[in-house]
Amino acid sequence: MKDKLIIILGAVFGVVILIVLLLLLGGSKKTTCKLVSNQTKNGYSLETQYEIYSKNNIVNKVVIHETITSDSKDKLEKFEKDFNEQYETLKTNYGGYTYKVTNKNNKITTEVTINYGKFNMEKFIKNNEAMKQYTKKNKLTLEGAKDLYERSGAECK
Repeated sequence: MKDKLIIILGAVFGVVILIVLLLLLGGSKKTTCKLVSNQTKNGYSLETQYEIYSKNNIVNKVVIHETITSDSKDKLEKFEKDFNEQYETLKTNYGGYTYKVTNKNNKITTEVTINYGKFNMEKFIKNNEAMKQYTKKNKLTLEGAKDLYERSGAECK
């Protein structure tokens, strides 16, 4: 009798944990896209990973991890400056951006999060009309995000 009670309590506990996890994660789906570009002629290599989080085919967040490697200090400083300016402009104009750009050990690394709940997609589409094809009711779709990244050469899974 005691063993059956322990089994039942264990099963109930497992179901409760599963429900809590589903509520916390909100049924969110993660899709990963990766781009590797060896630009040796231009003096650098680039690796980018896009983590697309979506629910019901609507993207709610993208996390971008990017690494640029080069032996050229000048080239790395230019990338660092350009990334900081680009992300700050996007953050200021549309909201939803958090980012960190680091220049260390012949590498630029960026960690960018785009929170589409705080991003002004309507304003972004007004300024970038081509983006409309990747959205539904001013929301970025999962297929739209994958298409954008694949057009830049990334592979999505």
